[in-house]
Amino acid sequence: MKNTKTEKALSSLEWAIAQSVEPPRQEDEFTCEEFLQLGGGASRSSAEAKLKRMVNNGDLLKRPFCVNGNRCTLYRKA
Repeated sequence: MKNTKTEKALSSLEWAIAQSVEPPRQEDEFTCEEFLQLGGGASRSSAEAKLKRMVNNGDLLKRPFCVNGNRCTLYRKA
């Protein structure tokens, strides 16, 4: 029989792991790099500025995400 203290620690650990799992990338989400490659700006900084403006206007939603081990931002239509 498991110790109550061990059971509580395991349930807390399982909860913490479940909270840290990101939802998968959706089909309609894109990165700044993808936006740039499809003509979203002349440079990375101009693409970032356009995306930021669209987020501020409420046209796009954004969320942090990890792609190939690198943190980035995913965007999608609001």
